[in-house]
Amino acid sequence: MQRVELEVKPRDLGEKDKVRNLGELRREGWIPGTLYGHGDAVSISVNLRTLEKAVHSSKAGLNSLFNVTAPGEKTLAVIKEVQRHYLRQTAIHIDFQRISLKEKLEVAVPTHPTGESPGVKNSGGVLEHITREIRVRCLPDDIPASIDVDVTVLELGDGIKVKDLKPINGVEFLTLPETIVVNVVAPKVEAVATPAEGAAATGAEPEVITKGKKDEEGAAAPAAGAKGAAPAAKKDEKKK
Repeated sequence: MQRVELEVKPRDLGEKDKVRNLGELRREGWIPGTLYGHGDAVSISVNLRTLEKAVHSSKAGLNSLFNVTAPGEKTLAVIKEVQRHYLRQTAIHIDFQRISLKEKLEVAVPTHPTGESPGVKNSGGVLEHITREIRVRCLPDDIPASIDVDVTVLELGDGIKVKDLKPINGVEFLTLPETIVVNVVAPKVEAVATPAEGAAATGAEPEVITKGKKDEEGAAAPAAGAKGAAPAAKKDEKKK
């Protein structure tokens, strides 16, 4: 695997005004870090721009092997953890682990769907990329940059699990075999409410139209106490 050159400097902020010193360090473009394993842990500072440039120039990205040059030593190391700002997602702390080329490591490797799914192309399905990283164990030089997932065999309703992935020589998958990596599902269809369902949802009652009783001349009979009832009473008195 490609080696990435990275020079770091020692960090000694002291206990007094430690928070303020960390703030100044980050404003100057450096982030605090730790180099540990196979020896004593060392507090270091890493130039963020230099680190990002080194990572982007390597196909392995964060899984690259770094030749870390620090005062008093030059060692082979990998990134074990990157802490990021919860809003900006920029790196605020980084841990490097010294490694031996003869010792296996456990790392998380990104998955990469390849090809076009017939279930998406022909049936209008949606490809869901569920598991974006898989933990593996292997020697440092065998760490894959990514794990390809061939989706050209997926029809609507099909999926690929970890156990279905193509084996990689020298690499052991640690993620559970039944874990779904990708699948193709039917698109979600939004139900359209009918007028009756809409009324029920809002609590409104449907309008009821009533017809009054018609008299002999075809006019609707007025309700008791309503206007028009009095003339009818007078007409009855004249008949008597």
